[in-house]
Amino acid sequence: LLLFAFISIKAPNFLKPNYLISVMLRNIIEIGMVALPMTLVIITAGIDLSVGNILVLSCMLGGMAAGAAGDAVGALITLAVGLICGIINGIIIAKVKITPMVTTLATMYLYLGLARGITQGDSVYAFPLAAYLGNTVIAGLPIQIWIYLVLAVVFVYILSKTTLGRKIYSIGLNPNAAKYAGVKTDKILIGIYALTGVICALAALIWLGRFTSVKYDAGTNFNLKVITVVVLGGTSINGGIGDMKGTILGTLIIATLNSGLTVLNIPIDVQTIVQGAVLMVALIAYAVLNDRAKKRKIVAVQ
Repeated sequence: LLLFAFISIKAPNFLKPNYLISVMLRNIIEIGMVALPMTLVIITAGIDLSVGNILVLSCMLGGMAAGAAGDAVGALITLAVGLICGIINGIIIAKVKITPMVTTLATMYLYLGLARGITQGDSVYAFPLAAYLGNTVIAGLPIQIWIYLVLAVVFVYILSKTTLGRKIYSIGLNPNAAKYAGVKTDKILIGIYALTGVICALAALIWLGRFTSVKYDAGTNFNLKVITVVVLGGTSINGGIGDMKGTILGTLIIATLNSGLTVLNIPIDVQTIVQGAVLMVALIAYAVLNDRAKKRKIVAVQ
């Protein structure tokens, strides 16, 4: 709120509804969407560095399929590619027992190479269904914002109100204890990474429609932006701690920061420095507050 107020005072145009909706929120939607399943991944003490290239590979193959066989086939191929990529990540992590960072670092380059090789470096252009998802406005809001709101409600419910949510926390806190307690950890991990792939593919359709064309390197740094949103929202990279409400708030903070720095005409290089500094301050503040909370618990017990 303080950040929003400061930018609004310095740049009154920032408060215009059209800017807030069409620029600030619309430009963060794909990152915000993928941050929702990424929260589940990180709560299980995992990570997915391949999300940006899953998004791009889905765009590439879906766009090519749409050009050859129509919108419906293109959309199905896009979602199928995302699902398959996510399942591959999940199986390697859960069954082969290779750490999430190493696995997704490898598949990140694999998916990037596939996207480049299949398209020979050429761009893929939006098809009508993707353009609809990327540009349609319903009741004054772009359709992708409505999609994000629905997904956010579903993910908040899953993590905070269901048995599955409790199992996800238990895996992040102590995977061995969760397994001995009867939690099917492998099945849940594969499901979470598969879900992440599907959401990446859905975001890919919106991304393709919004930009009208996508090239194989469009996902550069996308994964880092998604992880930044999740960590800024208070989810611990050590697993077992975090919630969807924090991720949604982190999305809004990054959206405000990105759009605010742009409207203030801050150079792009300085924007990156400021974003990094904000994340660092947030992490330090989180660590200090967490340490104080632990000390208060110890004192209370004594």
